[in-house]
Amino acid sequence: MWSAASLYTGGSDTTIAGLTADAQKRAQEEIDKVVGSDRLPTFADMVDLPYIGACVKETLRYWTVAPLGLPHRAMEDGQYSNYDIPAGSTVLANIWGIMHDETIYSDPFTFKPERFLPKAAGGLGEPDCVPTVFGYGRRICPGMHLAESSLWIYAACMLAVLDIAPVRDESGREVPPGAEAGPGIISIPKPFVCDITPRSAASAVLGTQ
Repeated sequence: MWSAASLYTGGSDTTIAGLTADAQKRAQEEIDKVVGSDRLPTFADMVDLPYIGACVKETLRYWTVAPLGLPHRAMEDGQYSNYDIPAGSTVLANIWGIMHDETIYSDPFTFKPERFLPKAAGGLGEPDCVPTVFGYGRRICPGMHLAESSLWIYAACMLAVLDIAPVRDESGREVPPGAEAGPGIISIPKPFVCDITPRSAASAVLGTQ
């Protein structure tokens, strides 16, 4: 549930919530055009659903699950910028910092899936965040391809049949959920409240038969 809901709750303020709602609408329009409304998306549709893939990548970039990579040991003397790195040094990659570096990603604190679409398709053509978010070298996540594919199919199927929106207060005003991480070295969002409803009566039964 978190993978698709995160496409909506990319941040905690009204501006970000509005932007992610726009992303949800665009993703659903892409699904409706390619898949239709009488079946769920499958992996065979992946190549024709580039915006869904961009939404998954932007979720991985925006909410960096492992802010610091696993420790690595320098096998030989090296240098980075003006820093000497002696052999045997422990090196930690600031993955969160890379994913939110404005010299790499424009408006890094804005949820913009189009950053991962090519310029020829109307996107920004910014660098792919995968595999950086999964680490480096010998300790890169061995399940990275499975993880990205799983997130894609979860998000595609959920967005095909569900609308994810903020709850409303007594006055009918939208209350964007807070985006707060729980404890631990893995950044997992704390439980939040949102309104999840079927997009239609027909979509509510897709995949249950």
